[in-house]
Amino acid sequence: MKKVLLSILAFGVVSSNAIELEMLTGDTRLACEAMLCLASPTQPAECSASLARYFSIHFKKPWKTINARKAFLNLCPIGDADSEMLKYKNEILANLDGACSVEALNQRIEKTLLRVEQFCESSGAGDGTSCKNVNIYGFRINPQLTNSCRLLSSSKYTDYHLKYTCNNKFYEQEEWQRGYELKEISQEIYNALPVSQREQGEKLTEISRYEFIKLPQNQRKQIGFKYYKIHIAYYQKMAIKKECWVNEK
Repeated sequence: MKKVLLSILAFGVVSSNAIELEMLTGDTRLACEAMLCLASPTQPAECSASLARYFSIHFKKPWKTINARKAFLNLCPIGDADSEMLKYKNEILANLDGACSVEALNQRIEKTLLRVEQFCESSGAGDGTSCKNVNIYGFRINPQLTNSCRLLSSSKYTDYHLKYTCNNKFYEQEEWQRGYELKEISQEIYNALPVSQREQGEKLTEISRYEFIKLPQNQRKQIGFKYYKIHIAYYQKMAIKKECWVNEK
């Protein structure tokens, strides 16, 4: 964070024409810091002030926002001879709708409707069975880049090499909230697993009413007009990865 290059902002490149940030003050320094901070998806705490100042430049009319941001960035005394630098300042940075960071991308949870299930139950008072539809939702980390991330990734003067490393699967709400899904396995495999990866649960198999009434109470369950036999199922806990976005160097 100590130097902003006059001709380039590419990371790891050394230039003799560099500006010492310690010699700059006020908005001039914040403008230079904002340009450098926005060039990386990993932003240290020292970037907070400059990014807050930059994104506070906002007007109801988009063109006013763009012009004001350009004017702010031009306070940083970096040469404009390089066309790519001009594009970075005037086309990319001026049109951002927010910062882009790996942390922020991994906090963008996407929700979708997976299916609608009907649940029926008997009132138990001779009034028949009541049914209701229940929406089953799925969740995942959004695999799409934000507009700001797409813009910043398009510049050769930034360090954005963002990659989505999770699958595109939506996990049901219960799975998502507890942090793992369940994979049914044999009892033999179950017994060989560490205790932390084991879980048992009920598994229902639909049967006829004739088979149902023959079973002990603790081995049967009725849901509406359907009859089920209760089995003990063995599961392996499969952790759900939520740190999906990484920046590949």
